[in-house]
Amino acid sequence: MEMNNQDYMVGDRTDLLPRIDWNIRFFGAHKQTVRSGWSMTKEFHHAFEILIVLDGMQETKLESESYEVHCEDILLIPPGFEHTNTNFSPASMTYFCAHFDVDEPALRMKIMKNCDWVYTPSNPSYSRLRACIQQWLDLFDDPDMTVSRAKLRAQIVLFELLGILIDLQPGNTETHANQSMTTAKHAREIAEAIKSHFRQQVREKNGDADEDDTVHIQPIIASLGISPNYGLEIFQKIYHMSPRKYLSDLKLQEAKMLLQQPEISLTEIALRLGYKNLSHFSRQFKKWTQLSPTEFRKLKAKT
Repeated sequence: MEMNNQDYMVGDRTDLLPRIDWNIRFFGAHKQTVRSGWSMTKEFHHAFEILIVLDGMQETKLESESYEVHCEDILLIPPGFEHTNTNFSPASMTYFCAHFDVDEPALRMKIMKNCDWVYTPSNPSYSRLRACIQQWLDLFDDPDMTVSRAKLRAQIVLFELLGILIDLQPGNTETHANQSMTTAKHAREIAEAIKSHFRQQVREKNGDADEDDTVHIQPIIASLGISPNYGLEIFQKIYHMSPRKYLSDLKLQEAKMLLQQPEISLTEIALRLGYKNLSHFSRQFKKWTQLSPTEFRKLKAKT
């Protein structure tokens, strides 16, 4: 198991599993048959969408590109991408889709960095993805399935799917070649660089903070050979959030993890996260969660 800076050990213990403090969402899962010529209006979600065509064929327009999704093909759309789906079959089309999300920013970015749009049966990852989707489909056909059991089973399958997605390797398929790869590549490089600088700051317990953080976005972008203004623009386009919002999400997740370790003082947590003093960190944490760091720590100690 690869450990990162969110996986702190207590004392000399080396047998602890990582702490988990994620919010996982699963919604909008349905199977539907639509008539010939059916089309949905343009939309985008703040969550991932996974879709399989069970019968027929659809055309999906993603940003400025069009893709044919044939029977048994799997479509994976990351958060923030505008898209439309149209039934391109001469008759009806049947599909299944579901939406899911996880609020751990590094995990979301890893999935977004590596995923293809379309997975055909010839793709090495296809069979694992298809098996997860089939487990969701089976829930519709189980006459003994209660709502409570269906919720639990759907969540178990979702965790299996997330495990597959974080293992995906970036594709070199025609699907990826048709994307605006330069823009996406630069946005991903910026996200990785921000995360790397933030992790280094946490490791070094840097207390020499300037205002609210020691991770400065524009110099990071410039260090990649990208114009800062252009970098800010393409990051917003690809991820539908600003780089500073992404950094803020990283800080919040790290703060939650650190606060659940009582041997680490609040002052040290503030310094690790790049705040000049404890009061500044406390104000920011309360904006994030409506709780002070002390209140959050006490609340988690009771659970």
